[in-house]
Amino acid sequence: MKQLAFILVVLHLLLTGCIVTYRDFPNATRDALSMDHVTQPLFYHVEPVDEAQKEYGNRWISALSMVFAPGYYPAQSRIDPFGQPGYHAVGRTLADSGIFSDLNEAQSPPKAGFFCKVEFEPIPPSTVVQYFLESQLQFINLGILALIPALTLLPYYTDEGGTTAIYSLYQDSRLLKAYRYPIRKKGAGWIGLLPFAWINYFTTDLAGAVEGATLQFLIDAQRDGCFAGSPDCASSKVAPKVFRSLPQLEGSGSFGQRIEESFQQY
Repeated sequence: MKQLAFILVVLHLLLTGCIVTYRDFPNATRDALSMDHVTQPLFYHVEPVDEAQKEYGNRWISALSMVFAPGYYPAQSRIDPFGQPGYHAVGRTLADSGIFSDLNEAQSPPKAGFFCKVEFEPIPPSTVVQYFLESQLQFINLGILALIPALTLLPYYTDEGGTTAIYSLYQDSRLLKAYRYPIRKKGAGWIGLLPFAWINYFTTDLAGAVEGATLQFLIDAQRDGCFAGSPDCASSKVAPKVFRSLPQLEGSGSFGQRIEESFQQY
């Protein structure tokens, strides 16, 4: 399944002239985890990376946007590619860490035990990129001019968007601490990039970025003594954001919402 998802993503990028990579996320590894502790069970819940999946229970709107305007993928911070590799990377990383005796998915914190809720907060691209791409969406219903966004005839570059992985750790239904890790999405879209689309095979994908963030969360939680009942971990306050939110376009909502609105008629 993972190989099929990877092939679909590669084919999608190869056919649309997109180059995408993720950066500025924690480059943590399993070797940094401490194994000198008593393993305990963990309950956890992961919210979908994809906003359409989270709000509507399906990803058809996002899928349509990737079909009709695939070249916009680098600028969409709320898209989890085919197979949802970002979403599944959390559970896989928790299981592979080896620091828990058992893992169980749950919707809410249990009365006893540790619980981790993982959410993904979008970081919008720059205002300039939003204006540039939103203006092209007006051509979707104008016959041949729809080829402008569909084939990404006008080039663009973005390096300010992405998502923030938020890990909220609870013990006995009480919030201990929340950890935030920004993941920047960097990319370019243009039909002229088709000859260089093979570069995507060597770039960091969303799954790798989420794996690094999840491992860093476990390392930081261990350092703070959260799994050992340390008073240094107990805090009812959510850790402050480590990035500055970019302004939204007035009266039009976020860039992702504008794309979704453009395809809702389908």
